[in-house]
Amino acid sequence: MNRFWMMFLSLACSLFTIYCSVVGAEEKTARLELGEVVVTATRIEGSVEDIAQDVTIITRKQIESGSYENVSDVVKNVTGLSLIEYGSHGATASVKLRGSTSEQVLVLIDGKRLNKPGDGQVNLNTITIPVENIERIEILRGASSALYGADAMGGVINVITRIPDKPITTISASYGRFATRNLGINTSRKIGDAGFYLSVSKESSEGFRTNSDYDIDAVDTKFTYDLSKDIHADLTIDYNHKDAGSPGSTTWTTPSAIQTDENFLLGIGLKIKDTVLKLYSHNSRIDYVNPGSEDNTHKNYVSGLDLQHSITLGSSNLLTGGIELLAEAVDSRDNLYSFNSIGEQSRTRKGVFLQNETSISEKILLTLGARYDDIGDDSRISPKASFLVRLPGRTNVTFSAGKGFRVPTMNDIFWPDTGWAAGNPDIKPEKSTEYEAGVQKFFGDMGSARLVAFEKKSRDLIQWQETSPWRWTPVNVAKARVSGVEIEGKLHIKIADAGLSYTFMDTKDLDTGEKIRFSSRHQLRGTTSVYPIKGMTVSLEGSYVSNYVVQSRDPGSYFVLDGKLGQKVKLSDNVTGEVFITGKNILDREFETVKDYPMPPQQFIAGLNFIF
Repeated sequence: MNRFWMMFLSLACSLFTIYCSVVGAEEKTARLELGEVVVTATRIEGSVEDIAQDVTIITRKQIESGSYENVSDVVKNVTGLSLIEYGSHGATASVKLRGSTSEQVLVLIDGKRLNKPGDGQVNLNTITIPVENIERIEILRGASSALYGADAMGGVINVITRIPDKPITTISASYGRFATRNLGINTSRKIGDAGFYLSVSKESSEGFRTNSDYDIDAVDTKFTYDLSKDIHADLTIDYNHKDAGSPGSTTWTTPSAIQTDENFLLGIGLKIKDTVLKLYSHNSRIDYVNPGSEDNTHKNYVSGLDLQHSITLGSSNLLTGGIELLAEAVDSRDNLYSFNSIGEQSRTRKGVFLQNETSISEKILLTLGARYDDIGDDSRISPKASFLVRLPGRTNVTFSAGKGFRVPTMNDIFWPDTGWAAGNPDIKPEKSTEYEAGVQKFFGDMGSARLVAFEKKSRDLIQWQETSPWRWTPVNVAKARVSGVEIEGKLHIKIADAGLSYTFMDTKDLDTGEKIRFSSRHQLRGTTSVYPIKGMTVSLEGSYVSNYVVQSRDPGSYFVLDGKLGQKVKLSDNVTGEVFITGKNILDREFETVKDYPMPPQQFIAGLNFIF
C-alpha cells in the first residue's frame, strides 16, 4: 500500500473515531430521505444517500440562485472539474474531470450523447437550453465505462431537463459591457396529461477582442404525454445556430476568420414502468473560413438507441440491464485542398450492460456491473464494483473500483496522408483503472460533507507524435497516473445556501516523469446565495485554480469571482417582475485557461424578467 492510501485511511479512521465518540453508536430505525435524487450513477433514479460513487448534483434551486446564464457557467465551479475556455461565450468551452482530457468526458442531455465522433469533444457553449428549463445537472466523476461504455473514461455530465408542470411564461432581456445582449421567451404548460415547454432566445456580443463577436439563435422545446399512470413519453427538439469571429491565439491571430456552428438534437423517450427507451439523433456542422488560408466544413452525425430494464429479485437485489446502439458518421472536408480531407467515414458501436445492486443488510450495499462493447474490430469488457457501508448518524463509507476506455476519434483513424500528417487505422483505445474511497455525512435538509480519495492509472493514451522527420501520426504511447483528494461541504439554511470545496491532484506522465500539461494542482471553490429580504437574492461564486506549469508560459494560478444581485417584485396578481445585475470576473483579473487565449475582463450585465 503506497503512502497516499495509508495517509487517507489514517485520516478516515481518525475522523470516524472522533465522530462516533460525539454522536454515539445508536442507530435510527429508519433513514430520513434526502430531497436530492440521482440517476446518472446507476442509470436508475435513487436517493443520493444510496450512491457509492463520487457524484455532484447541482439542483434547480442552486441554478436559479446563482449568476448562471448557460450550462458552462453552471458547471465551472464543480469539484474536480476544469473548464477549458478559449475566450468569451462565443468561443469553445470543454470540460475535464480529475485530470482527464476533454475527449474522456461523456456529456449527455437527458441521457442522450453529445460527444462528436470527429474529435470526441463537446463544446458546452453549443448547449443553449435555458437554465430555467434545467431540473438539475449531475456530474459523475471517475471511470464509468461499466454503464456508459466508451467516452466515459473520465466521468459523465448529464444535463436533465425539467418536466413541464404548471403554466408559466418568462420574458427576459439584458444588456452589458461589449454590447452583450440577451433576449428570450420561455413558456410552459400542463394541459391534462400533456405538457410542453418552448424557448426562443437570441444572444449577441461585439466581444472583448478584435474579431471575437458572436451571434447565437436558439429554439429548445420539449413535449410530454402521460399515456397512463405507468407510461410516460416525451419528445425533445433543440436547435441552435451561431456565427462568431475566430480571433485565434495572441501569438497567431486570425483577425478575419469566422466560424459558423449549427446543432440539432431530436430525441424520443418512452418509460413503461421499469423499462426506459431512448431514440435520438444529434447532428452538428462547423464551417470555418480564414480568407486566403483555410476553408473547412465538418459535419458530425450520431444516431442512438438506448434500452434498459430493471427488475427486483427477491427482497435484496435490483438488477438493471440494457443495450445501446450507436451509428456515428462524419463528413469532414477541406474546401481548398481536397487531399487534406478525411471525407465521409462511419462506424457502428454496440454495447450490452448488466448491473446488480445487492442489499447485503440494511447497512451494506454492494453494486457489481459490467459492460461489453463491440466497436468495429475491437471489443472490450469494462467491469466496476462499488461498496457502501452505512454508519450511525447518516454517515456513509464508500469504496469503488472500475475500468474505463475511450475509442479513437475519426480524426485519429482516418486523417489523410498529407505528407506531414497521417491517421493511424491500427490505433487502439485508451484504457484506465480507477480506485476511489470516501466518507460522506448527511445533515438532513441542512446539507452534507464528504471526503474522497482517488487514484487513476491510464495506458495506451493517444498522442500525435513526430514518428519520422516532419511527419506526425497518432500513436498509443503515453501512460499516466492521477491521484488526489476532494473535500466538499454544503450548507442549507433558511436565509442562505453555501458550498465550499477543495481538490488536490498529483498528476504524472509515467513515460517522461513530468507533470501532465494543463492539469490543475489545487482547486479551491466556494459559492454562496443569501436571501436577506423577501424576493432578493445575493450570490457569489469564487474559484481559485493553481495549475502545474510544465513549459514556459503555461497558464498558472488565477482567482475569479462572479456574482449576481436580483430582486423580484409583484407587479399584479398574475405578473412578477425581476430586476438583476450579473457580474463576471468582478475583480477584473487577467487569466487564461488555455495558453495564449485570454479570458474576458470585468463585465456587468443588467436585465429584466417578467414572469406571468
